[in-house]
Amino acid sequence: MKPDEAIRFLRQFQELLAEGGFVATYKFALLQALADLSVEHGSASDGSLPLHVEQIAEKFIEYYWNQARPFQNQVLRQNTKGQAEVVRLVEEFRTQTDGRLGRLQASQKAWSSLKRRVAGIIIKMPLWKLQTIGNHQNEFLYRKRDYNNRTIRLLPGVPEAFRIFHPLLTSMIRGGWITQIHRIKGNRDVLGPGAELEAFLFGTDRSSLTQYRDLLRRHQAGECFYCGKKVGDEGDLDHFIPWSRYPLDLGHNFVFAHKGCNNAKRDYLAASVHIERWRIQNLDHGHRLATDFNQVGLAHDLERSLLIARWAYQQGQASQAQLWVQKGQFEPCDYRWQAALGMPGGLRLAAEEQPYE
Repeated sequence: MKPDEAIRFLRQFQELLAEGGFVATYKFALLQALADLSVEHGSASDGSLPLHVEQIAEKFIEYYWNQARPFQNQVLRQNTKGQAEVVRLVEEFRTQTDGRLGRLQASQKAWSSLKRRVAGIIIKMPLWKLQTIGNHQNEFLYRKRDYNNRTIRLLPGVPEAFRIFHPLLTSMIRGGWITQIHRIKGNRDVLGPGAELEAFLFGTDRSSLTQYRDLLRRHQAGECFYCGKKVGDEGDLDHFIPWSRYPLDLGHNFVFAHKGCNNAKRDYLAASVHIERWRIQNLDHGHRLATDFNQVGLAHDLERSLLIARWAYQQGQASQAQLWVQKGQFEPCDYRWQAALGMPGGLRLAAEEQPYE
């Protein structure tokens, strides 16, 4: 992406957030969905990206799943005129599945039903209002005339911009989302400090993390993923692709580790030696893990985990990131990560040190 194109995209995105006339949080969810789906799917040859509205609906359900829990004994309102319909639907399905998204996703009939209903709301509400500023339509993300078979088409260059600026855009979207929650009159009596609200809206269900940790501890025979030594205490659950780079909990992205190793790794991407081990554990043997996740109703997606990992390391290579080996030791993010992930041509690229395109 050329610098002038990047600046134009960011300016238009900023204007949309500042002047888009938001009365509900749907527009924030839609923007986040477009950003996340751009990471999780490759572009067409012309740089565009077709997205079915049910793909967007899946994202809405993920975002609102934890937000449909009570906050200070009340489910927060997400619309100035009352509760948002998507939140009502998600709250209903949460009750049916004991709050476990993975259990809902494993039930094909229920999962498909909820996706269809949420997709209908998206088509009716935010999809064609998102790019309205005042009485003007600025269709810089997608165009209504391209809509066909319940599919929109992100314009050429837009998916690339979402990938490059994903952490920045996510921060902007979440900031706007939190502000909108504060603006809704029905929430004012229960809201706490901003940090507390942010953790509730976009954080993690701690009870689910405990289940992931216990499951992976058994899978790894009680050994730390990074150093290979036995973990004597309760240990930690680590996001292999750090939460700060892509904030989403998926089973195959988790590993069990020493607290010390986890604290030393922090928000760094892991080095190639760890990537290869992650591939073997969570990709090559991922179907066995998937069965275990399904049995306890924990969310997972093997393909998405791999796509997110590839994106994160591509971004790390472009920014000349340092990869964490062990405490105090790092290596450059070069082509070794491709070979470690088992990507076609990765070994050849690693040997030849060709520029990434």
